[in-house]
Amino acid sequence: MIRVRLAPGADLAGFRKAVRALAAAGAPAEVAFETGEDLFGAEPPAEAPPVALPRPVAELIETVVCHRDPERYALLYDLVQRVLTGERHVLELAHDPLVRRLEDMARTVRREIHKMHAFLRFRLVAGAEPERYAAWFEPEHFVLEAVAPFFVDRFRTFRWSIFTPLGSLHWDRRALTFGPPESRAAAPANDAFEEGWRGYYESTFNPARVNPEAMRAQMPQRYWRNMPEAAAIPELVRSAASRV
Repeated sequence: MIRVRLAPGADLAGFRKAVRALAAAGAPAEVAFETGEDLFGAEPPAEAPPVALPRPVAELIETVVCHRDPERYALLYDLVQRVLTGERHVLELAHDPLVRRLEDMARTVRREIHKMHAFLRFRLVAGAEPERYAAWFEPEHFVLEAVAPFFVDRFRTFRWSIFTPLGSLHWDRRALTFGPPESRAAAPANDAFEEGWRGYYESTFNPARVNPEAMRAQMPQRYWRNMPEAAAIPELVRSAASRV
């Protein structure tokens, strides 16, 4: 049994390096992927030549490594083995159990990325010089690195930090850095802008089209506590009939 040590979280670079090393060794079947800082008996992958994988397979790997399932690396390695042994179009087998499971995991990760894009809220850090913003978010999967380009592109001219229980992200208008996990206390609980934003949300809320089930499907309640406008939702729903 070969034991491969990978870093905690979404270790895409480590997994790619492991795949190259394992492919150079003949793609052995008995491989255990483990994540952690100090795993006794597990060796970091050795350097080896690149492995040519079909683009859809490479893209699927890039997404699924962000999933929190501890079996993700083993499942992805099974996929790679099948590709290397001749099944280069394996992803076209939509009813294959492995393909179906990996595609489900990828959809979950993509949904989490979309939710983080939509529901993360920055708040002004009081007294910070120069001006800085911070946000708290609780992702279910290791998507912090995957969402980083979106926030850099959208808020390039601001200094900001994103804090999560799985890691942190910092932008100083020039460089992006990743940091350790943080607690909710690392980000402000509110700021002066929120009343205005809540008022705007209330004024654009259409009571004639209120649908609590659809609302919860698109904006799950686990995100509400970190969104200033969400505090208004219960009352807006209760008063919808009379407002119509």
